[in-house]
Amino acid sequence: MKTMQNRSLYKETFLLLLLTFSVFEIKAQENPPVPIEVEVRTSRNLNFGSFTAGSAGGNVTVSYDDLRTVNGDIVELNFGEPVSAALFDVYANPGTIIQIETLGDYILLNQDTGAEIKLTINSFSTGQRTFVTQAPNSQTPNEVFVGGTLTIPPDNSGTLPGTYFGNFTLTFIHQ
Repeated sequence: MKTMQNRSLYKETFLLLLLTFSVFEIKAQENPPVPIEVEVRTSRNLNFGSFTAGSAGGNVTVSYDDLRTVNGDIVELNFGEPVSAALFDVYANPGTIIQIETLGDYILLNQDTGAEIKLTINSFSTGQRTFVTQAPNSQTPNEVFVGGTLTIPPDNSGTLPGTYFGNFTLTFIHQ
């Protein structure tokens, strides 16, 4: 009798579990496409605007949110090109983990005088160099704003003024 009751109980439990799993929808995160595709487009360049440097040098910083600050013997000028952080549009599936790598400091060159100034990339709108994409799909960009600091050398003997050009490289690595 007890065996019969146990079988009946097992049968009822099994049917109850079967009914539960057939009524409720169970969801899981789908596997990402293989290979994972990430595309990065430059939408806006990093621009420090106009400023003048005294003989002691200093730093000019543009943060990821387009704010310029100076220290040392630097004076901001409010004309010319507007100050702006670089903007990169990252296209990837939602939830993709991306790490941003830089190659260290970069040198910007004054093509007229040959003078050099150092650029350090050090400000990211993602808060850090690793982030998870949040756009609802892979056709909508994840905007990443990037700022940096120019180090103006002291004792400029008249060769420092001018327009500087250069490139910096960021590597966006998906995980």
